[in-house]
Amino acid sequence: MTEGMADPGFQVEQALIVRQPIFDRDKMVWGYELLTNSIPLLSDGTEATSLSGLILAYQENLSGLGDELSTDKKILLPLTEKSLLSSEELPNGWENCVFGVCQQAASSPECPKFVDFMKHFGGMMSLDASVDPLMFNEFVDHTDIIKVSLAGKTPPEIVQIRRKYKDFKGELLATDISSWEAYEGTRALGFKYFQGPFFAIAQIQEDKDLSASSIAKLQLLRELGNPDCEMDELASIIAADVSLSYRIFKYINSASFGLKNKIKSIQQAVALLGLKEVRHWATVVVMSDLDSTPKGEELSYMALQRGRFLSKLTGTINGFPHSANTMFMLGLFSQLDALLSFPMKKALEGIPMDDAMKDGLCGTLNEFRDWLRLLEAVEVGNWGIANDILGKYGACLTQAANQYMKAAGWAAKQLPDMKK
Repeated sequence: MTEGMADPGFQVEQALIVRQPIFDRDKMVWGYELLTNSIPLLSDGTEATSLSGLILAYQENLSGLGDELSTDKKILLPLTEKSLLSSEELPNGWENCVFGVCQQAASSPECPKFVDFMKHFGGMMSLDASVDPLMFNEFVDHTDIIKVSLAGKTPPEIVQIRRKYKDFKGELLATDISSWEAYEGTRALGFKYFQGPFFAIAQIQEDKDLSASSIAKLQLLRELGNPDCEMDELASIIAADVSLSYRIFKYINSASFGLKNKIKSIQQAVALLGLKEVRHWATVVVMSDLDSTPKGEELSYMALQRGRFLSKLTGTINGFPHSANTMFMLGLFSQLDALLSFPMKKALEGIPMDDAMKDGLCGTLNEFRDWLRLLEAVEVGNWGIANDILGKYGACLTQAANQYMKAAGWAAKQLPDMKK
């Protein structure tokens, strides 16, 4: 469960796949849109140049990112290549997919046949609202979801869009939502699904105080982060928290450790794992407990993936000045304000941390902020900005892709155990 554990057996070559959660009106995760910087590869190393191949490639890649992505969640696949519009036999599991038609796909002569094929077999289709009107009108009656980007649109323009589709029999998906205000506005207008970076933005109410539970968890984070904390003191901190005590026993007595005799005390557990490892484990568990809502679980996943990715990627850069643990904590704490719905600066008060890292987390432009900007660019598929930042530090997107996907698999593997 800790940052130092071995990678899961999940490999990927150059394709960097980003999962963007799609929420419903109840803030539950309905599905994920998948973005990639290149054509995903099949397990034999060949490119997925057909629709069946694309689905198989995603299934193979996503097998390391948690079972929920292949079972109870929809997967929105944008069909950006004309070669993907095939009506060949599809692999098992395609029923969970929503096939997205954009301008490039809609302009293909194969698109009408593909749409008819999908509707005949009960497949779900989404249609980008930016598609040329003539093509849009040709396919809209066969579409389940209209995908509307809010990028650059004013509230009156969004209202006009809603009126335009008032007779549409399917559902509306608002994308590129950059604020909670935009989420609430589109929800009030009757949109059904919502996608964008809004959910990772702290919903701060200036006159609202932290709950007693959140205060206790922040105090615990402060104590865990104290570099002068000794073994006995750390054991006492964990023993004083019933949830932490229970979970460290489950963790260390699990089959993965293969111990002949059960660990029966916190002191034994701490001594076996070591001071650094236990402090790291407990910090991650406490962070994952800050928000138990579906939004909070997605944020916890992002925080874990961010931390793992930064720690592993920067470890490949010659002469990088910061430790893997420092970069892991940067990624992990990058979602603290959103998890608490509390200003980052106040949340970090009293937590032992380098001042420059605190400044970066609070928005000051410095090297730590650069790495957070990299994460944000990758998560919205802005590959150009991501590559520019990586190049500044002697890395590149191709180099980062493997570490990013391994980090995604690691985070998905850890999170369920932390919630128990």
